[in-house]
Parts: sequence; C-alpha cells; structure tokens
Amino acid sequence: MKKYIILIAGYEYHNGRTNIATIAKRRANYLLRINNAWRTDPEVNFILFDVRFGRIEKGTVNRGAINWRLQNDNFDPINDSAHYTNNRNFIQANTNVISITDAYEFIQNIGKHEPATVYEFSILGHGWRGGPVLVNTFERLEFRANGAQANSRDPWDKDGRKKDTNFTNMGFTNWLNYKRAFANSAYIWVWGCAASKRYKKVIQKVLRSNEFRAKRYGSHLDTDTFTLSFTRQFAETHFAYDPLFFFRARQAAPITERQFTRTLLEVKNFLIRGLVHTYSGQMAYNTRIKTYAALPGTGADYERGGVANRQVMVVPKDQHRYGYSFNHIIRFYKTYLRLSEDPENRGYALYDPQMIKRWKS
Repeated sequence: MKKYIILIAGYEYHNGRTNIATIAKRRANYLLRINNAWRTDPEVNFILFDVRFGRIEKGTVNRGAINWRLQNDNFDPINDSAHYTNNRNFIQANTNVISITDAYEFIQNIGKHEPATVYEFSILGHGWRGGPVLVNTFERLEFRANGAQANSRDPWDKDGRKKDTNFTNMGFTNWLNYKRAFANSAYIWVWGCAASKRYKKVIQKVLRSNEFRAKRYGSHLDTDTFTLSFTRQFAETHFAYDPLFFFRARQAAPITERQFTRTLLEVKNFLIRGLVHTYSGQMAYNTRIKTYAALPGTGADYERGGVANRQVMVVPKDQHRYGYSFNHIIRFYKTYLRLSEDPENRGYALYDPQMIKRWKS
C-alpha cells in the first residue's frame, strides 16, 4: 500500500543562506531511519515542495536510501530582486511561486484517488501563531480580518493561514478529500516558530511572582492569585488582543491599569484562547488529525548535534547548546495545561484534536 510523506520547505527570506529543502530531506532521512520496514518498501513516497527553487521532487527508497527525482519544475524559483521589497516582504502580486495551497491540492488529489495513504505532512520554515511562513506574504486588505473577503484566502498569498482549515474556504468536496488523504495514524507537523511576547511575558510574570514562588511547582490551585505588572509599552501593544484577560471585560479599561491580580484559572484560560486560535489549533480541530507545533511564546531553531544528515528543527530547551531556552515556558504549559510534548522530544507540543474540541466547547 502506498505511503506518502508530504514535505513543504519554505524560503529563508531573512538572508537566503539556509536551504530549507535540505532540512526537509534530512527529515525524510530521519523517518526512514526510525521506520525499519520502510527501508525496503517501494511504496514509500516522499514528496518535497521546494519553494526556493520552484520545484517538486519525489523520493523513493532503494537499498535503504532515498533517491530524489524531479517531478515538476513549472513553478518560478525565488528571485530576491523580483519578489521582495526592501524590508523583506513578499510582493503583493500574482506570482507563480509555490504556495501552501499547492501542497493542500496535492493532498486533496491523494484523498480522492488513494485515501488513507498520507502519513505525515510537514511544513518547514519560519512561522508565527497565525501559520507557517513560507515566503513572508501579507494579505491584501480585503482578505484580512473585517475585510470584504475575510473568510477567503488571498490568491496571491503563499503562507499558511488559520482560515485554511475551514471547509468553506477549500470547498466542501476538496475539504473532504483533504481529510480522507490521511491515514489513521497520520500527523501534521508545523516546524516554525509560534513566537508571541504576550504569552511568553505573562508566563514569565507568573513564574516570577511572589505568590507563585511561595508554593511548590505544580501544587498551585486554579483559585491561587498572582500579582502581575506590565510596562506601558507592553500594554499599548498587547492588552487589546485579549481584553478578557488584561481587562476582565470586553470593554477596555484605561491603559494605566497595568498592575493587577489574576487567578491561575484566568491565566490558563488566557493561554487556552491563544492555543485554540493558532494555525495548528485550528488545523487539529477541523481535521481531527494530531498536529505537532510550537507553543505560543516559543520559537524554533535549526537542530544542532546528533547525526548531521538527520538534523531538522527544534524548540530549544538546552541553554548551553543554543544560547537560549524555552524550557520554562514548555514546562508551564505541560504542568498546568497538561499538554504533551512531541514523541521525538524536540520541544514541540501535541495539539490534540479532542483537547482542542473540549476547550472550544
């Protein structure tokens, strides 16, 4: 029976030196390494969407190694001078650069003709809470929130969006085919960052509060309160994004009210709202497929250490190796929201469909 592993490699638009397609191929090497039966299985197919060079490659297994062959080079490769503004934003124009929708359509076709054969869909590159960043596009105004076509994708957009997982966007038949493509044990992995100062900062403020430090880690009750204090700059930038937490009401209070107490339950609900409204949370909820991704407030980096041809990406937890660590953020989510880490111990979290469904209820 066919087995498909779909890999889409974004473009390192910051400086272009890192070839993310190489990292995607390392992911394929890793999967082949841990799945012994695949090493002699001619039905295993790795499909790589290489955004940088505008091509699709297919990897098949031969004598325990992956042979990559070009399948499609009808897309345009990235051209910095043609595709980017001076501040590294992708141009707002109709281009023939690979989009995340091209990967969606490929998966839809598998679902139509070879259902239950996709075992992993990995999206590698930059990211944020709102979705994976393949080239750093920005939607046109009419496709953004409150725009006339806010529920639809901008056809010029190349990056992932939360609304991608809404069947009214893909179209009902395509949406069903997308879900049918995945095997029962399949998962989606979003490898980029989910950096957000407001979630990181709130967790840090709780951890540093006198009330939190007065009790043993993990022993706090939902009714325990913590005194939190924020700068004016932080308040002006972030408070409006969650009035239920920062103001305890939908009507914003004066911005001068920057010190207040919150219960652990209120902190947890603030984080839950952040989790549910991520690209990964929406993907897990709407597809019912397990999704691994960074937690809000954490970032990803290229893996260091281990076998070179199997290094992919991690959410750093080793201060010595990476120079920074998100371990305290990850530990808080795991302890107080009972989230699970990915099975490969890379610092990503499992966005469990049932958990998201329960939270949304």
